[in-house]
Amino acid sequence: MKQRIKQSIILLSIGIAVNIALAITKMYVGVSVNSLCITLDGTNSLFDVLTGIITLAAFAALFAPRSENAPFGYGRSEYLAGFIVAVVSVVMGGLFFMRSLNRLAMPEPVWFGWQSCVIIAVAIPVKLAIGLLYYFYNKKLQSKAIAAIVVDSFLDVGITSASLISFAVSGRVDYAVDAIFGIAISVLVVVFAVIMVCQTVKCLLKGDDCEDEREAIKRYLDECEYIERAEAIVLHDYGFGAKTGTVRAVFGRGFTREDIERLEDSIYADIEKECGAKVWIIPISEQNAQISAAKDNSDSEKQ
Repeated sequence: MKQRIKQSIILLSIGIAVNIALAITKMYVGVSVNSLCITLDGTNSLFDVLTGIITLAAFAALFAPRSENAPFGYGRSEYLAGFIVAVVSVVMGGLFFMRSLNRLAMPEPVWFGWQSCVIIAVAIPVKLAIGLLYYFYNKKLQSKAIAAIVVDSFLDVGITSASLISFAVSGRVDYAVDAIFGIAISVLVVVFAVIMVCQTVKCLLKGDDCEDEREAIKRYLDECEYIERAEAIVLHDYGFGAKTGTVRAVFGRGFTREDIERLEDSIYADIEKECGAKVWIIPISEQNAQISAAKDNSDSEKQ
C-alpha cells in the first residue's frame, strides 16, 4: 500500500512540474500575441498545477495511520481529489465561455508569429506524453483521482490543439475566430467535466461497485474445499485497499463450530491477500441458506 502511495506521489510530482512549465510558456505566448485561446489554455495549465497539488495532498493523507476516528483509513480522500479536479474543470469551462463571449462582442487583433506557433505545437506532444504516463501507470495504481486527471490531460491536448488552429486561422482571417474557438472549447470542457462530477459524486457518496473484489471473493470461495456454498457477498468501499464486508457461507458437512472458527482466520487472511478485501464470514446451515435464497427470490419477483 505504501509503495502505491509513493509511486502516485512521484507520478503527480512529475505532472505538476510539467504543467508549471506549460503554464508559464502558454501564458507568455498568449499575452505576447494577444491570443485569447492560448491565454486561457495557459490559465487551464495553472489550474492543472493546483489540482495536481490537491491530489498529491490527498495521497499524502493516506500515510496517516488508521485510528478510532478513522478505522478504515482515509482512502476516500482520492475520491474527494477526483471530485475537486472535476469541479475545477467545470469552473474553467465556465470562465472560458464567459471570456470568449466577451471577446466575440469586442474582437481584438491577434498577432501571428511562426515562433509562437511552434512553441504551442511542441506543448501538444508534451501534454499527450504526460497524459499517457498517467494512463498506463494508473492501470496498476487504480486511482479514481488519477483517472480524473487522465481525462483532464487528454482534454487539455484537445484544447491546446484547438488553440493552435485558432491562432493560425486568426492570423489570416479578420474576424473573431479566437472567440468562436474559445466558445466551442469551453462547451466541450464543461460537458466532459459535468460527466466527471457525476461519476466522482457517486464514488464519494457510495464508493465504487467493488465488482472486481466481489468476483475475486466468489471465485476463491467456490474453489475453497471447506465451503460448499457462498452467497450474499456484501462489500463497502472505503478507498483503495480498504474494501470490507460480509459473506454468508455453508461449510462442508462434518465441520464442528470449533473447526469453523479455526479455519476462519486462515480464510480471512487468504481473501485479504488474494482479493484485496477484508471479509467476515457468517456461517449458516444449508436449511438457512435455502430459506434465504427463497426470500431473495421472492423479493426479486416483487420488484
